[in-house]
Order: sequence, then structure tokens, then C-alpha cells
Amino acid sequence: MKYVIGCLGSAFVCLFVSSFAHSDESCECPKLACDPCSVEKGITFFAGKCGPANSKVKSCARPTCVPIDSATAECPHPPAADSGPREPVVVGKAGVPKESAAEESVAPAVGKVKVIAGSASITRADGKKVTVTGEGDIHEGDRIESSADGAALVKFEGGNKLHVMQDTQVEVREFKDSKIEESRRALLHLIKGKIRNQVEQKYNGKTSYYRVTTKGAIAGVRGTDFVVEHSEIDRLETKIETIGGKVMLASLDEKQAVEIARGEGAMFVADLPDPSFRDKDISSFIKRGTLSPVYKIPADKLKELDHNTRADLARANIPAGGKESAICQKPKAFFNQCAWLKTDTACIRKRCNGNGQWAEETKVGNEHASSCPQSGELVRDCDY
Repeated sequence: MKYVIGCLGSAFVCLFVSSFAHSDESCECPKLACDPCSVEKGITFFAGKCGPANSKVKSCARPTCVPIDSATAECPHPPAADSGPREPVVVGKAGVPKESAAEESVAPAVGKVKVIAGSASITRADGKKVTVTGEGDIHEGDRIESSADGAALVKFEGGNKLHVMQDTQVEVREFKDSKIEESRRALLHLIKGKIRNQVEQKYNGKTSYYRVTTKGAIAGVRGTDFVVEHSEIDRLETKIETIGGKVMLASLDEKQAVEIARGEGAMFVADLPDPSFRDKDISSFIKRGTLSPVYKIPADKLKELDHNTRADLARANIPAGGKESAICQKPKAFFNQCAWLKTDTACIRKRCNGNGQWAEETKVGNEHASSCPQSGELVRDCDY
């Protein structure tokens, strides 16, 4: 079945790849926005070489800007309706409205990062790098990097959680935590390593979205729990495995796409571009990669994946199979077992965590109703 990310059932905003490149060698992506005479109607992505001797490749977001329909105070003379898309401008340069200097220098935090094991660093949008050993703020444009033995948990405003596993680099390119669902946006770029996304907020997939990109692929969701792993050792490889909900995985040129449901996975694989490639050749080279067929994850492997991608369990160091004796009480349970309780209005499920506490109390849907006992609490292996 053929999919187009952003156009499938109007679920996602259409995304396109552009060969738009920048001449500087910085690997920081420019902050682009539409000018006062246009509005954003989507996002495209472009790849380009960067770093010393153009030895690295960056993938950046670029807004698609279309002319506004009528005059405003900021744009008293709007362009002709048929003039076509307008070029975005770099935030901070003339033509883009700014807040006050104080507001611009201290942007509001979009979440908190807590280092669970090892250490982590945060590189700010201005290039400043700070080491985090406890807790710290996360802002748009920040890049998080965990140590080889590190693990960190990011709690975003609104409830989304990002588990950053060891030896991982991920950039928060955009995060808008609006109280209005139609305006929420989250765009993460995984440079290398592994992350788990527990998406609690809802996105309509049209004007609001939650997306994770890599150099060769993009994943889009409305609300789910999934793991993304990206490496560029012998080849460029992006792997998605879904713990709950559904994820749409596509190549950046949209010509290949698959839907990955709970307990399934798929990969995008491509050869690594040669360092001598010109900027315009990099994207077309990566487009030659392929999406694998969707595969099933065995139940025991899914349970192991759920355990091993929980950054908040990194220090617990408890095997996925649990301990020999119960660590949770009232009722007693092994690590990672679940308990169900039927109330007058719902079925409640909670999980025994690595600290020996009952956590994640959740009202479960009708599909899990058979797990609820008629009375009292029932403890057994979790059904997810």
C-alpha cells in the first residue's frame, strides 16, 4: 500500500524534501520563519554538508510560506495572491518581528531534563554547552547528548516524556505546548542513538503534530509510545518500534511510507553518502534507501523493549524478568507486573516499578476489560 506522509487520510501535514543549502560550515540549523506578509502552511526539510571540511551532514526544517490574503498592521501592502510561495527569513534579522531583548535572550523552558545515570550535556541554540548531572531546563533549539553510560528523562510541558538512552544526541527543534490542540507542535531530530517517545498530548496531524526526524527518515504520530534508533556506522539506519498506538514512518521524499502498530517495527536503510558529495547530491543519494517490511515483535521481546528503554529505570538495574521475590506490596507483585482493580465506573491498571512502588495508574479501555476481576485486585503480567 502506498502512503504519503502528511496526506494519508489528511492525517499529517504534507512534508517535502528540499535541496536548499547554506554556505556556512556550521552544523547548527538556522532558525527560519515566515515574514509578516506570509503565513506558514507546512514544513519542508533540507540536507547539507557542514562541519570541518564539510565532513558532516545536517538535516534542517524550513517553513513553507504563502502570502496573506489581506493587509495587516505589520504588512499594509500584501503581495499578490498568485505571487507564489515566499522565501522564509532567518529569525533575528530584519523583517521578522521580535520580542524584547530580555524575552529573546531568556526564552521560556519547554520542559525539564533529569539525568538518571552517567551524565548529559545540553548545547544551547547559541552554541553554549552546559553539563547536567541533576536537573536542568530544556528550550527550543537545545541539543541533548548523553554519555556512554548515561540516561536522561525529559518531561515536556503538557505531559510528553522523552527517554534519552546512552550515547545519544537529540535536538529539540520545535516545541509548542498550546492548550489548544490545533496549535501544538513538537519536532525532534535524532542525530544518533536511541530515544523513547511517550506522547501523552493529542495531535490532529494537520495543524498540530509530533514528529521525529533523522538524516533519512521521518516518523509522525498523534499520540503513542514508540522507540526510535538511528546509527551511521556501516550504513544509515533508522529503526522504529512501537510499544503503544501507531506510528507512520516514511523516507524524507515521501515516496515510501509504512504504518507501524503496537508490537511492530520497521527500518529505513540507506548507504552512507560519500564525503566528497556536493550538497545537492546528498538528499538524492539518501532517497535511494529503502523501507523494510513491517515485522512483528515477539511478546517477550516487546516486554524487554519496554523495560530497556525506560531511562527512569536505569539506576534500578533490575532485569526485565523481575526479582525472585515480590518487591511491591498491597498487593504483592514482581517488578513490571500489573494489578487490575474494577470500580463502579472503570477498570484501573497500575504497574510495579523498579522502586517497589505501584505507579502509572491508568483507566484502561474496553479492550482490556477482560483483565479486570469481578472483585478485589488481580496481579499478573502486564498486557502491553
